[in-house]
Amino acid sequence: MIRFFTASFDASVYLQQPDQNTGRDEVLEVGKLYYGDTKDIARTLIKFPISEIISRLNEVHMYVTASNWKAYLNLKSVQAEEIPLEYTIHANAVSQSWSMGTGTKFDNIISDGVSWKYRNGFDSWQDNTIAGTAQYSIGTTGSANAEGGTWYTASQASQSFNYEEADIRMDVTEIVKLWNTGSLPNHGFIVHHSLENESDTLDYGILKFFSKETNTIYEPKLEINWFDFYYATSLAPITGSANDGYKLVLLNLQKEYKQSSRTKIRLKGRDMYPLKSFNSTFEYEQNKALPIASFYQIEDYKTGDVICPFNSFTQISADNTSNYFWLYFDNYPTNRTYKIKFRIDDIDDEGRTWSTIIDEKYLFEIID
Repeated sequence: MIRFFTASFDASVYLQQPDQNTGRDEVLEVGKLYYGDTKDIARTLIKFPISEIISRLNEVHMYVTASNWKAYLNLKSVQAEEIPLEYTIHANAVSQSWSMGTGTKFDNIISDGVSWKYRNGFDSWQDNTIAGTAQYSIGTTGSANAEGGTWYTASQASQSFNYEEADIRMDVTEIVKLWNTGSLPNHGFIVHHSLENESDTLDYGILKFFSKETNTIYEPKLEINWFDFYYATSLAPITGSANDGYKLVLLNLQKEYKQSSRTKIRLKGRDMYPLKSFNSTFEYEQNKALPIASFYQIEDYKTGDVICPFNSFTQISADNTSNYFWLYFDNYPTNRTYKIKFRIDDIDDEGRTWSTIIDEKYLFEIID
């Protein structure tokens, strides 16, 4: 099962614009650049309603309180400028509260929210500084002068890039677990280069991501995955092959779903070419169980973006009625069409592993 939740607040802070708030910018930035001898650093802060998210998940499933779940921070790249071929981006839990504000980087010059220097337009990030040197509480850190945000050092998340696209899908499970258990207060993530990289003399360029203010479908999301697979069925197994394949019928797929809804999709599987037999049952009407290693994938039909990929969290379950899987449409962009694809992994009689992709344009639309 995979569910998505959008950010409550976000903003970027800049070393060379220490008082400027950017809470209404459509773009978030992370990076470090030199303009001659002048260094600029950009960091991004993002907050999600963790307690609300966990509560909503627990309304239906209790899996999120166990160990078999993962959380990913998703940021969609707008542009990457002058970045190196290899680099690493980090995310930590922010250690102090902050407010988003209503400013933008250039057009709306205002300091009513978070900035490099202030948490909320007037309170500094750390008051306990001595001669410009920060004195941090145990378990927290930040810049040498305690500006640009402060964060907990526990459970730092990171994502490394090597000749790759700049989209972020970072495993932040350990941070979310600390928020969920109350071990740390939820003041959101701060996304940044390491303090060591920010302190050296190299350029790391600027990464630009869509913010929650974007008018596109790519606002920041927290992706929660958990393993809800269940396979116990009395149905006869389907007998496809790498050459023949399978035929799937989605028994209850609707053309439209509301964004706030959820649905249990049931599938009827049968052999593509049923064997002839001497009985009174119409073979094409039989319902058989897919192999245990069967998965679904959700894609945006227009863009081809993968919303829910083939993996262990999209494994298809089975009971005595049919195969099935749950779909939750939290924060799917509305007025868009989505496609369901299937992958079936199996082993043939000679012990060779093979996969079959089934793409029959199983479509649905999310509406308001």
